Amino acid sequence: MKKRHKYFLITLLILLFYALITQWSLIVYGYQQASGQIKIIKEAKPLVHFLESEAFPDSLKQKILLIEAIKQFAQKELNFKSSAQYTKMYDQKGEELMWVVSAAMPYQLESYTWQFPFLGKFEYKGFFQKQEAEKLVKNLEGKGYDTRIRTAGAWSTLGWLNDPILSNMLFRSDAALAELILHELTHDEIFIKDSLDFNENLASFIGVKATIIFLKDYMKNTDLLKTYQQSIKDQHMITKLIIDYLPRFDSLYNSISKLSLNQKDKHKQEFFIKFKSDLESLPIIQLTGSQNILKNNTLNNAYL
Repeated sequence: MKKRHKYFLITLLILLFYALITQWSLIVYGYQQASGQIKIIKEAKPLVHFLESEAFPDSLKQKILLIEAIKQFAQKELNFKSSAQYTKMYDQKGEELMWVVSAAMPYQLESYTWQFPFLGKFEYKGFFQKQEAEKLVKNLEGKGYDTRIRTAGAWSTLGWLNDPILSNMLFRSDAALAELILHELTHDEIFIKDSLDFNENLASFIGVKATIIFLKDYMKNTDLLKTYQQSIKDQHMITKLIIDYLPRFDSLYNSISKLSLNQKDKHKQEFFIKFKSDLESLPIIQLTGSQNILKNNTLNNAYL
């Protein structure tokens, strides 16, 4: 019996050692992410600290109160369990906190994916350390992938923890702030493993529709509502053009599959110039953060 017990322990230790070796990078990444989130949550201060501070601008205090109103709206109208969220705030001091990396095959419309325990597949990877995000981009580009790195203004722990307000959120317009909060609260309510597109599309859909109701029935701000609705129309215009272009990109990549890399890249860049020109010709009125693709000069498959 003792001999069996000994063999069992040896086998278990071997399996644990193997897991550590094969999953070391994932373990390190998990530790970095957990450390970043814990630091922010730990250093976040109760909202009363900012609301009672004479040094804190009144305009931003109003944004904090707006977030509370948005939460109450979400609880009453959407039946969200959001009372524990956004009760504290982390002061970013104007600095960025998070960077997100995405990648794609260079000559086909296929995203690079990462697999995470419990959460499933993701088509992006987030970092609290910019140098780690840049290191991943360099590694992926070295393997030939198209890459994109962007900052993120918020994140959700999917209801596992009480997420704080990030101070840079307060510099958004009232409508953009409402959409952001409602989007993130939706993630707390529902998240389906291996269904990134569904999760994001659902959160975006509810975020937009609920924001319209909030602006119309709760804030009763007709001008703000009209401006927001115009920005949504503009975004739909951009999205439609991109969707219409996807089969054309697919056809291009199929047609140049047997060419040399230099020839492929030449055709690809020429087509992206045409794509960018058509984007810029759209009659956009409200150029918001989500539409900054219009200003980007380094578009590639990772953006598509």
